[in-house]
Amino acid sequence: MTTLTTIVEFVLRLVLFIQEKGGVGKSILARGVIECIPDSRILEIDSSHRLLEYGDRVLYFPMRTSRREIERTGGRAARAEFDAVIDAIGSLTGSAVADVGANTGAAILTALADVAPMFSDLGIEIAVVVVTTAEPGALAEVPTLLSLAQPWAAKTWVVENRMRGAVEPKVLEKVAGRTPILSLDELALDDEAASILQGGGLASVPKLDIEKLKERYGVARAVRIRRDLTHFRLTAMKAVEPIAQWAVGE
Repeated sequence: MTTLTTIVEFVLRLVLFIQEKGGVGKSILARGVIECIPDSRILEIDSSHRLLEYGDRVLYFPMRTSRREIERTGGRAARAEFDAVIDAIGSLTGSAVADVGANTGAAILTALADVAPMFSDLGIEIAVVVVTTAEPGALAEVPTLLSLAQPWAAKTWVVENRMRGAVEPKVLEKVAGRTPILSLDELALDDEAASILQGGGLASVPKLDIEKLKERYGVARAVRIRRDLTHFRLTAMKAVEPIAQWAVGE
Protein backbone atom coordinates (compact mmCIF):
# COMPACT_ATOMS: atom_id res chain seq x y z
CA MET A 1 0.00 0.00 0.00
CA THR A 2 1.22 3.46 -0.89
CA THR A 3 2.12 5.79 1.98
CA LEU A 4 3.20 9.41 2.10
CA THR A 5 6.83 8.30 2.40
CA THR A 6 6.89 5.82 -0.49
CA ILE A 7 7.78 6.71 -4.06
CA VAL A 8 5.68 4.82 -6.63
CA GLU A 9 6.36 4.22 -10.31
CA PHE A 10 2.78 4.41 -11.54
CA VAL A 11 0.12 7.11 -11.61
CA LEU A 12 -2.96 7.16 -9.40
CA ARG A 13 -5.68 9.66 -10.20
CA LEU A 14 -8.19 11.42 -7.97
CA VAL A 15 -11.08 13.54 -9.25
CA LEU A 16 -12.23 16.26 -6.84
CA PHE A 17 -15.72 17.75 -7.30
CA ILE A 18 -16.11 21.15 -5.64
CA GLN A 19 -18.31 24.24 -5.39
CA GLU A 20 -18.71 26.59 -2.44
CA LYS A 21 -22.38 27.18 -3.27
CA GLY A 22 -24.71 24.37 -2.24
CA GLY A 23 -27.47 22.86 -4.36
CA VAL A 24 -25.65 22.88 -7.72
CA GLY A 25 -25.91 19.13 -8.41
CA LYS A 26 -22.28 18.45 -7.60
CA SER A 27 -23.00 15.08 -5.97
CA ILE A 28 -25.02 13.85 -8.98
CA LEU A 29 -22.08 14.61 -11.27
CA ALA A 30 -19.63 12.97 -8.88
CA ARG A 31 -21.92 9.94 -8.90
CA GLY A 32 -21.78 10.00 -12.70
CA VAL A 33 -18.02 9.42 -12.61
CA ILE A 34 -18.43 6.81 -9.86
CA GLU A 35 -20.91 4.92 -12.06
CA CYS A 36 -18.45 5.07 -14.96
CA ILE A 37 -15.69 3.56 -12.78
CA PRO A 38 -17.31 0.75 -10.74
CA ASP A 39 -14.12 -0.08 -8.81
CA SER A 40 -13.20 3.50 -7.90
CA ARG A 41 -12.59 4.51 -4.31
CA ILE A 42 -14.89 7.26 -3.03
CA LEU A 43 -14.00 10.08 -0.64
CA GLU A 44 -16.89 12.06 0.81
CA ILE A 45 -15.83 15.27 2.55
CA ASP A 46 -18.93 16.89 3.98
CA SER A 47 -20.86 17.76 7.12
CA SER A 48 -23.23 14.81 6.53
CA HIS A 49 -22.80 11.36 4.98
CA ARG A 50 -24.94 11.13 1.83
CA LEU A 51 -23.30 8.63 -0.53
CA LEU A 52 -24.75 5.77 1.49
CA GLU A 53 -25.63 3.65 -1.55
CA TYR A 54 -21.95 2.89 -2.21
CA GLY A 55 -21.40 1.21 1.15
CA ASP A 56 -17.81 0.45 2.14
CA ARG A 57 -16.42 1.94 -1.08
CA VAL A 58 -16.84 5.32 0.65
CA LEU A 59 -14.36 6.89 3.02
CA TYR A 60 -16.35 9.55 4.85
CA PHE A 61 -14.67 12.58 6.42
CA PRO A 62 -17.02 14.77 8.47
CA MET A 63 -16.19 18.44 8.22
CA ARG A 64 -16.96 20.30 11.43
CA THR A 65 -14.90 23.48 11.21
CA SER A 66 -17.13 26.53 10.76
CA ARG A 67 -16.23 29.38 8.44
CA ARG A 68 -16.05 31.64 11.50
CA GLU A 69 -13.48 29.34 13.12
CA ILE A 70 -11.47 29.15 9.91
CA GLU A 71 -11.35 32.93 9.70
CA ARG A 72 -10.53 33.28 13.42
CA THR A 73 -7.54 30.93 13.18
CA GLY A 74 -6.30 32.19 9.83
CA GLY A 75 -7.06 28.83 8.23
CA ARG A 76 -5.21 26.64 10.75
CA ALA A 77 -8.40 24.88 11.86
CA ALA A 78 -9.23 23.89 8.29
CA ARG A 79 -5.72 22.61 7.54
CA ALA A 80 -5.72 20.37 10.60
CA GLU A 81 -9.15 19.02 9.74
CA PHE A 82 -7.92 17.87 6.33
CA ASP A 83 -5.04 15.79 7.73
CA ALA A 84 -7.09 12.58 7.55
CA VAL A 85 -8.16 13.38 3.99
CA ILE A 86 -4.57 14.01 2.90
CA ASP A 87 -3.44 10.76 4.53
CA ALA A 88 -6.21 8.88 2.71
CA ILE A 89 -5.23 10.37 -0.64
CA GLY A 90 -1.63 9.34 0.01
CA SER A 91 -2.81 5.77 0.59
CA LEU A 92 -4.85 5.39 -2.60
CA THR A 93 -4.25 2.27 -4.67
CA GLY A 94 -6.38 3.12 -7.69
CA SER A 95 -8.72 5.68 -9.25
CA ALA A 96 -10.80 7.70 -6.78
CA VAL A 97 -13.57 10.28 -6.77
CA ALA A 98 -14.02 12.90 -4.03
CA ASP A 99 -17.27 14.76 -3.39
CA VAL A 100 -16.49 17.91 -1.39
CA GLY A 101 -19.31 19.64 0.47
CA ALA A 102 -20.35 23.27 0.11
CA ASN A 103 -18.20 25.90 1.85
CA THR A 104 -15.29 23.45 1.91
CA GLY A 105 -13.85 23.61 -1.60
CA ALA A 106 -11.59 26.64 -1.21
CA ALA A 107 -10.21 25.40 2.11
CA ILE A 108 -9.36 21.93 0.81
CA LEU A 109 -7.75 23.33 -2.36
CA THR A 110 -5.54 25.52 -0.19
CA ALA A 111 -4.59 22.57 2.00
CA LEU A 112 -3.82 20.35 -1.00
CA ALA A 113 -1.62 22.99 -2.58
CA ASP A 114 0.80 22.57 0.32
CA VAL A 115 1.23 18.82 -0.31
CA ALA A 116 0.85 18.76 -4.10
CA PRO A 117 4.63 18.33 -4.73
CA MET A 118 4.70 15.33 -2.38
CA PHE A 119 1.70 13.77 -4.12
CA SER A 120 3.46 14.28 -7.45
CA ASP A 121 6.46 12.36 -6.12
CA LEU A 122 4.08 9.55 -5.08
CA GLY A 123 2.63 9.36 -8.57
CA ILE A 124 -0.72 10.79 -7.50
CA GLU A 125 -2.45 13.24 -9.84
CA ILE A 126 -5.49 15.28 -8.85
CA ALA A 127 -8.10 16.78 -11.16
CA VAL A 128 -10.39 19.50 -9.89
CA VAL A 129 -13.92 19.77 -11.27
CA VAL A 130 -15.85 22.95 -10.49
CA VAL A 131 -19.61 22.53 -10.88
CA THR A 132 -21.84 25.51 -11.57
CA THR A 133 -25.40 26.45 -12.40
CA ALA A 134 -26.76 29.70 -13.78
CA GLU A 135 -27.22 30.99 -10.23
CA PRO A 136 -24.99 34.09 -9.80
CA GLY A 137 -23.55 32.89 -6.47
CA ALA A 138 -22.33 29.64 -8.05
CA LEU A 139 -20.88 31.39 -11.11
CA ALA A 140 -19.01 33.86 -8.92
CA GLU A 141 -17.16 31.02 -7.20
CA VAL A 142 -15.86 29.41 -10.41
CA PRO A 143 -12.86 31.68 -11.16
CA THR A 144 -11.84 31.78 -7.50
CA LEU A 145 -11.81 27.99 -7.19
CA LEU A 146 -10.00 27.58 -10.51
CA SER A 147 -7.33 30.06 -9.46
CA LEU A 148 -6.70 28.01 -6.30
CA ALA A 149 -6.50 24.72 -8.23
CA GLN A 150 -4.67 25.50 -11.44
CA PRO A 151 -1.17 26.16 -10.03
CA TRP A 152 -0.91 22.54 -8.89
CA ALA A 153 -3.80 20.42 -10.23
CA ALA A 154 -3.00 18.00 -13.06
CA LYS A 155 -6.28 18.85 -14.78
CA THR A 156 -9.26 21.15 -14.30
CA TRP A 157 -12.78 21.17 -15.71
CA VAL A 158 -15.90 23.26 -15.32
CA VAL A 159 -19.20 21.37 -15.50
CA GLU A 160 -22.35 23.34 -16.21
CA ASN A 161 -25.45 21.81 -14.66
CA ARG A 162 -28.37 22.90 -16.86
CA MET A 163 -31.07 21.21 -14.80
CA ARG A 164 -32.34 24.64 -13.70
CA GLY A 165 -31.49 26.44 -16.92
CA ALA A 166 -28.40 26.99 -19.04
CA VAL A 167 -25.73 29.58 -18.38
CA GLU A 168 -25.39 32.26 -21.05
CA PRO A 169 -22.40 31.03 -23.15
CA LYS A 170 -20.37 34.24 -22.93
CA VAL A 171 -20.78 34.34 -19.15
CA LEU A 172 -19.72 30.72 -18.84
CA GLU A 173 -16.67 31.26 -21.05
CA LYS A 174 -15.70 34.30 -19.01
CA VAL A 175 -15.75 32.54 -15.65
CA ALA A 176 -14.13 29.35 -16.99
CA GLY A 177 -11.36 31.06 -18.92
CA ARG A 178 -9.37 28.42 -20.81
CA THR A 179 -10.66 25.58 -18.65
CA PRO A 180 -12.56 22.90 -20.63
CA ILE A 181 -16.34 23.09 -20.12
CA LEU A 182 -18.69 20.10 -19.94
CA SER A 183 -22.46 20.25 -19.57
CA LEU A 184 -25.25 18.19 -18.01
CA ASP A 185 -28.35 18.82 -20.11
CA GLU A 186 -31.70 19.70 -18.59
CA LEU A 187 -34.01 16.71 -18.22
CA ALA A 188 -37.58 16.54 -16.97
CA LEU A 189 -38.26 13.87 -14.33
CA ASP A 190 -41.56 12.55 -13.02
CA ASP A 191 -41.98 13.56 -9.36
CA GLU A 192 -41.79 9.93 -8.24
CA ALA A 193 -38.71 9.36 -10.41
CA ALA A 194 -37.03 12.34 -8.77
CA SER A 195 -37.92 10.93 -5.35
CA ILE A 196 -36.41 7.53 -6.21
CA LEU A 197 -33.26 9.23 -7.48
CA GLN A 198 -33.01 11.32 -4.33
CA GLY A 199 -33.33 8.23 -2.14
CA GLY A 200 -30.99 5.84 -3.91
CA GLY A 201 -28.82 7.88 -6.26
CA LEU A 202 -27.70 6.74 -9.71
CA ALA A 203 -26.62 3.35 -8.33
CA SER A 204 -30.26 2.45 -7.64
CA VAL A 205 -31.37 2.86 -11.26
CA PRO A 206 -30.03 -0.44 -12.72
CA LYS A 207 -31.60 -2.26 -9.74
CA LEU A 208 -35.14 -0.98 -10.29
CA ASP A 209 -37.72 -3.77 -10.13
CA ILE A 210 -40.24 -3.07 -12.90
CA GLU A 211 -42.78 -5.44 -11.35
CA LYS A 212 -42.74 -3.58 -8.06
CA LEU A 213 -43.00 -0.29 -9.90
CA LYS A 214 -46.04 -1.61 -11.79
CA GLU A 215 -47.71 -2.68 -8.55
CA ARG A 216 -47.22 0.74 -7.02
CA TYR A 217 -47.75 3.11 -9.93
CA GLY A 218 -49.42 1.14 -12.71
CA VAL A 219 -47.92 0.01 -16.00
CA ALA A 220 -47.73 3.34 -17.84
CA ARG A 221 -46.19 5.31 -14.99
CA ALA A 222 -43.82 2.48 -14.03
CA VAL A 223 -42.44 2.30 -17.56
CA ARG A 224 -42.07 6.09 -17.67
CA ILE A 225 -40.28 6.21 -14.31
CA ARG A 226 -37.79 3.51 -15.27
CA ARG A 227 -37.21 5.03 -18.71
CA ASP A 228 -36.67 8.52 -17.31
CA LEU A 229 -34.29 7.34 -14.59
CA THR A 230 -32.31 5.14 -16.99
CA HIS A 231 -31.98 8.06 -19.40
CA PHE A 232 -30.99 10.43 -16.61
CA ARG A 233 -28.28 8.06 -15.33
CA LEU A 234 -26.81 7.60 -18.81
CA THR A 235 -26.96 11.34 -19.48
CA ALA A 236 -25.11 12.11 -16.24
CA MET A 237 -22.46 9.50 -17.05
CA LYS A 238 -22.07 10.81 -20.59
CA ALA A 239 -21.67 14.39 -19.34
CA VAL A 240 -18.65 13.44 -17.21
CA GLU A 241 -17.24 10.71 -19.47
CA PRO A 242 -14.06 12.71 -20.35
CA ILE A 243 -13.37 13.07 -16.63
CA ALA A 244 -13.82 9.33 -16.02
CA GLN A 245 -11.56 8.55 -18.97
CA TRP A 246 -8.85 10.77 -17.50
CA ALA A 247 -9.23 9.10 -14.11
CA VAL A 248 -8.51 5.64 -15.54
CA GLY A 249 -5.73 6.87 -17.80
CA GLU A 250 -7.49 6.59 -21.16
